Amino acid sequence: MNYYKFLASGQVAPFSGQTWSTDWLQATATVPCQRGLHACRVEDLPYWLHDELWSVELEGPITVAGHKVVAQRGRLAKPVPQWDADAGAAFVRACVGRTAAHAAAEYGDPGGHLLTEVADQLLAPGNRRSGSDPFAGVSEVALRLQRAAALSGREIAARLCGYLADAVEMAQTYPVPALGYVAARAAQARRPDPTDDRYDAERRWQTGWLVNRLELDTSVG
Repeated sequence: MNYYKFLASGQVAPFSGQTWSTDWLQATATVPCQRGLHACRVEDLPYWLHDELWSVELEGPITVAGHKVVAQRGRLAKPVPQWDADAGAAFVRACVGRTAAHAAAEYGDPGGHLLTEVADQLLAPGNRRSGSDPFAGVSEVALRLQRAAALSGREIAARLCGYLADAVEMAQTYPVPALGYVAARAAQARRPDPTDDRYDAERRWQTGWLVNRLELDTSVG
């Protein structure tokens, strides 16, 4: 099993303030969210995005607690250099694109094709939207379609267009993980899928995006 740790700049744990290094850290006990060395599995990565990403070594009993693991001993193994400012910006674009895709799926034509176009462009490798602002005009489209959906009584479509407008605004100022949360909430706001939880499915999509972008090893052994 591969384990990872997101840290603030300088190898500092963002919640505990503990500085990590390649030397072993030792905890006297393990209590999730309180005591111990906390890290995550690959499927937990979207929940913990921060400045630096490292692969870590853990020893002792390892407890899975929600979207994290906690161990008694841990140390940094090696950085994941593919996680940088460009990767973070690309993740934000992808999450806004996914939010647009969820809105398109519930909107229907004629407005849905505009949302699909936005989603396709933001999700395309390298982002094909012209100009220096990848979100130029997206909020205007979202708000216009939100009004039209609200006037015609399509509450879900209107709500999702509102999510898209919010996502565009948040992309300018909010930390990267906030956009992952917005996309997951947008998925959850759609009509229920009887075969899967849409929120969890969206988080799995984000995990796949990170694995591919960061070239992570997901092999077991």
